[in-house]
Amino acid sequence: MPPASSSFTPLNIPSDVVPEWMGSFTLAAPPNTDLWRKPPSRDTSTAPILYTALRSPFIAAEVTVSADWELEWDQGGLVIFAGAPPGQIAAAAAVAVPEVPSVVNISLDDETPSSQSCPHSPNLESLDSSPTQSPAPEVARESGSGPQRERGPPPPYESPAPASKWVKVGLEFCNNACHATSVVANSDGADWSLSALPPHHERRLDLRVKIERIGYALWVWYEDEVVGWKKLREVTWFFWGVEDKAVRVGVYASRPANFGVSMYERRNGGGGGGQNAGARNLCVDFEGLEIF
Repeated sequence: MPPASSSFTPLNIPSDVVPEWMGSFTLAAPPNTDLWRKPPSRDTSTAPILYTALRSPFIAAEVTVSADWELEWDQGGLVIFAGAPPGQIAAAAAVAVPEVPSVVNISLDDETPSSQSCPHSPNLESLDSSPTQSPAPEVARESGSGPQRERGPPPPYESPAPASKWVKVGLEFCNNACHATSVVANSDGADWSLSALPPHHERRLDLRVKIERIGYALWVWYEDEVVGWKKLREVTWFFWGVEDKAVRVGVYASRPANFGVSMYERRNGGGGGGQNAGARNLCVDFEGLEIF
């Protein structure tokens, strides 16, 4: 039973494009769209994504993806976030920054009037003014016997909002062939992994993929029509230190390749968002989405 579409949040997708039934739908990814993380430029989160928060701890999710793959790095599949999804990280950081309190600028000059000293500091004028009993300012500073003036409190440490962990798995077109793909991202960056499909699956344009929680680990799978589920990778740390309510799961499509407008399109007005503009999008079909 597919999840209810009303529980999904669109990212880089108009709200009116969210499908009414999540059992079978399509996402269109324009050129130059991706979900990626590479220091120091950090996140690229321009890919169309539909994700949902879960009412109970995440168990597993799976879906079948298919498309007319044609450009290098065309891809689509499942994605899971542990932490704030893209687009919410900046907002979370703005809320998390504490207000800096007012700090009084107190001079350390020995000639500072007594009215600027701390309330609990002794009044120099009330002390014996005899020069034989008052050490020279230099001696007082060296011996540490002079009046101590308190500094203002240091400003609070403004730590950046922690970057979310995420994993995506799906089908990707690379080197003129379809591959099972997975990307794992943490606060330091992301890695990319491709797995060649078996010979009997090489000419197929669809693939069913799955992510599953095993303890603190996230296991990533794809389905072989002959031998069944095959394990792509195990992310041992994915759920470590993560609250169940911070997990969000969904689907994505992306076309990272970018290409210019051809001379034919310029002459026929197809480069400015006309009828040919939509033809450059990658349309990924999703079937049988299940999230537990």
